Amino acid sequence: MPVITNIEDLRVLAEKRVPRMFYDYADSGSWTEGTYRANEADFQKIKLRQRVAVNMENRSLATQMVGLDVKMPVAIAPVGLTGMQSADGEIKAARAAEKFGIPFILSTMSICSMEDVAAHTTAPFIYQLYMMRDREAMANMIERARKVKCSALVLTLDLQVIGQRHKDLKNGLTAPPSPTIANIINLMTKPRWCLGMA
Repeated sequence: MPVITNIEDLRVLAEKRVPRMFYDYADSGSWTEGTYRANEADFQKIKLRQRVAVNMENRSLATQMVGLDVKMPVAIAPVGLTGMQSADGEIKAARAAEKFGIPFILSTMSICSMEDVAAHTTAPFIYQLYMMRDREAMANMIERARKVKCSALVLTLDLQVIGQRHKDLKNGLTAPPSPTIANIINLMTKPRWCLGMA
């Protein structure tokens, strides 16, 4: 693996390794992508101020989030189709979160089931539930989350109008990938990804 020094290095690496349709899914937003770009610009405004000659003994970022003890106040947010970026992607992300002592939030739109994630981790995780009109389906999802001992639910309410994702439309994003000529050619250029998925 190449030396990774920042997030941009990871983005470039993912673009090389992941089929175009799944890379674009992760590296884009809905409609004009204005919110996506605004979020990125907002993060660029955050600056860390260096302080020197300050006693750093007994400093800690540890705190609590939704009743969980965490090593720092960050979490791995719910990302749909993580398992299409890398085989068992949600399990890998949950294990990384567990290793670093931060919460993992499993997306409703995940490839791995909540039962699979629970079977491969020991730390409790949070489940993101997209609220839909089918109340029986929602009750079943909540019951499944309870059975695998999810520590909290994150309710997402913006699914009533699905955002049009232009790159997904252009790429013909489906899971599993549609066997179009363009997709087959693109998959042939990503042998590591294909082997991982196999």
